[in-house]
Amino acid sequence: MQSGVAVLLALVFLIVVPVLATTVGGRVYRVETAAVQAETARLHQVDATVIETGKAPLYAPVVPARVSWKDPDGVTHTGDYQSTTVVEPGSTVPIWLNERGAIVEPPSSSQPAGKAVMLTAGAVLGVSIVLAGSYLLLRRGLDRRRLRRWETEWVAADLTWGHG
Repeated sequence: MQSGVAVLLALVFLIVVPVLATTVGGRVYRVETAAVQAETARLHQVDATVIETGKAPLYAPVVPARVSWKDPDGVTHTGDYQSTTVVEPGSTVPIWLNERGAIVEPPSSSQPAGKAVMLTAGAVLGVSIVLAGSYLLLRRGLDRRRLRRWETEWVAADLTWGHG
């Protein structure tokens, strides 16, 4: 019985996991992609000129820089920018601005896939824990039942063989 249940739980796992992965992963990916697209629609990208650069901290892969750009009306603005590449004064860098004209992080193209993978992995882990726990609980119950039967048979054998 125990091996039959193990096979059944393995089959449930093999059926549930692909369905769960495509359902959860696909849904999370679609929702997150829509969120990134909505964020991208709210932001706009402009080219800015690096005015000056600061010293990059040893612990972070960014170069602090001061940049300037012109808005559609021709007004020049300046702001602090964290570049992920080495930049020099006078070079041009793309920056993203919010509706107030403040520099913001660019929309992430990898965020939807990352969240989908993480949440799908969590769901698969949850299913795995439930199925493994079910198997262990069943096994514990069967082991207790076998132990009671074994003890009963030893008592019967002891009475039959005259040691009792």
